Amino acid sequence: MSLQRTPPNKFLSDGDLSKCDEQIDYTYSRKRKVPHDPDMSELFGIFEERLKQQMVLWNTNINECISNCVATAVSSAMSTELSKISTLLSDINNNIVKLKAENIKINNSITLFNNRLNEFEKSLNFSSDRLDEFDTRIKSLESGTKTSVDCEGKISVLENKILNMEQQARDCNIEISNLPERRSENLLSILECLGNEIKHPIRSTDIVAIHRVPHGDQKDRRPKNIVVKFTSKLKRDNVLAACRTMKGLDSARLSVSGSPNSVYINEHLTLHYKLLFRRCREVAKQCDYKYVWIKHGTILARKSDTSPVIAIKTSADISKFK
Repeated sequence: MSLQRTPPNKFLSDGDLSKCDEQIDYTYSRKRKVPHDPDMSELFGIFEERLKQQMVLWNTNINECISNCVATAVSSAMSTELSKISTLLSDINNNIVKLKAENIKINNSITLFNNRLNEFEKSLNFSSDRLDEFDTRIKSLESGTKTSVDCEGKISVLENKILNMEQQARDCNIEISNLPERRSENLLSILECLGNEIKHPIRSTDIVAIHRVPHGDQKDRRPKNIVVKFTSKLKRDNVLAACRTMKGLDSARLSVSGSPNSVYINEHLTLHYKLLFRRCREVAKQCDYKYVWIKHGTILARKSDTSPVIAIKTSADISKFK
């Protein structure tokens, strides 16, 4: 059995509904018979009016209930959302506070960096000014180099003259080395014994001063040297010449108690010439020189018995050793 979208054309169809209403009346016309009473109509009117009022009241109550329910739901939802929003705002506020604190730290760091940068800039400017000043001085010094070289040469000459004068002040002196020290020693008596040993008498009237002097090196544990100043250079030279002829001179022969020590008698040199003499002996040994000695305050050297004698007066003269 097939279904039809429209019923079969069993009834006439007319688009004018007014005609249909006039032709067909579907109203149930059966009515309850009510006695015809004017008071009943009035009661029905009152009842209908009260019913309408009650309906209005119910409608109002229903609307209020619906409104309250909706308001409660909306209020609860809004409260939840507002709580979430409040939490988010609180987090945002905390983050803003942190950002402000970090911003303050950054600003302080920037201020400190700027201050240090300003100080560095001032130091750099000062250094630049000093550098310019140094450049000016260097140029001035470079321009006066020739004058400076001349001055250095003059200073060197003056230094050598002073050293020679200091050595000349010792022309009357001899220096006795490696003689043991004793308490309450009589140096004058020792010197008289020395004169007897070298067969050249030394009297107290021939001596201006006699005393021991400390070593230049404080760590040196050898006996202090004895410096003797004679009344004349001639007397000093005669004593030295006599000492050079004496072989095997020791402390026992000078009446000094204890184990005998070899005693050395030489010209009294300044510290400068002592160091120069030591350096000359070292270089002469390296260059196979046979003789290195001192005469009248001048260092002399000879490579062999037939070689010429060279004189060493300054450090520059050491280059003469070949």
